[in-house]
Amino acid sequence: MLLQPLSTIAFIVFLFQISIAAQTLDDKRVEFTVPAAPWVFTLDGKNYTVEQQQIKSDGKDGYFLLSNDKDGVTASLFIEPVVKCKTSEECRDMVYRIGNPKWGELQNVVQSKIGEVSYFEFFRPTIQGQPIKMLDMYAEFVQDGFWIDLHISKVLYKKEDHALFENLVKSAKFENKTGKLKPSKVASVEAAQKILDIWIPLWDAGKYEQAYAGLAELAKKSFNNKIWQDYWTTVRKPLGKLKSRKLFLAEYRKSLQGAPDQSGAIFQYKSSFENRESVLETFAMMLEKDGTWRVASYMTD
Repeated sequence: MLLQPLSTIAFIVFLFQISIAAQTLDDKRVEFTVPAAPWVFTLDGKNYTVEQQQIKSDGKDGYFLLSNDKDGVTASLFIEPVVKCKTSEECRDMVYRIGNPKWGELQNVVQSKIGEVSYFEFFRPTIQGQPIKMLDMYAEFVQDGFWIDLHISKVLYKKEDHALFENLVKSAKFENKTGKLKPSKVASVEAAQKILDIWIPLWDAGKYEQAYAGLAELAKKSFNNKIWQDYWTTVRKPLGKLKSRKLFLAEYRKSLQGAPDQSGAIFQYKSSFENRESVLETFAMMLEKDGTWRVASYMTD
């Protein structure tokens, strides 16, 4: 039985949920960014899995959730423009001062630094009457007009677990986006974009059969032409005619989710249509075994 339009969207997005802003690197690091930030923020990602990520349509704010099942550690981070605090210490003091009603009873509150990074931490013996023995740490980073609020926590905390918190904070690095791509990767991104520039007008014009022909083989194996037509009808058609489309993110990826042995590229556009003024469009490209770039997915915010 063919999927209905709403199910089709979930189906395609599930199969090709490309990690736009967080990805695992070759050296077991995981990186985070938002389109407006000039840098990529990376952490030691050994044993960590990115569970959630949300990027606002303005490209300035992001939320990410990580879990470490091996060590029982959970980490989350917000990226947003720095407005109300200007330094790591100021942001730490602000977060602590504002507080959170969900924190409940706090014990052993500490305000200190790990290197240049200001943090505060506290122990919670219980939450809503349940014994959890949780340690929470909030570490604050400020870089080039953006603020990162990193929250690390662990249930059934023991003193020896503190090294897990410290090591994660110490592993943090910032890398300028402009310096990320090696020459060979730049050439790959350019090659992928040339193919995408041919494919996009077909997609915009509703020529979904021709657009389907330009999909990666993995995509074609996962859903047929009719499902792809339903996807265009449900996702692209309601936007109406294109008014403007501006590229603001192009990134090479060593691998894509669902295809670990195939490299890819991510392109994001800030677009405007007759029926919707502001749309974040994301195209994922996949390098096929024959050396040809083909489209892996299309998503909107």
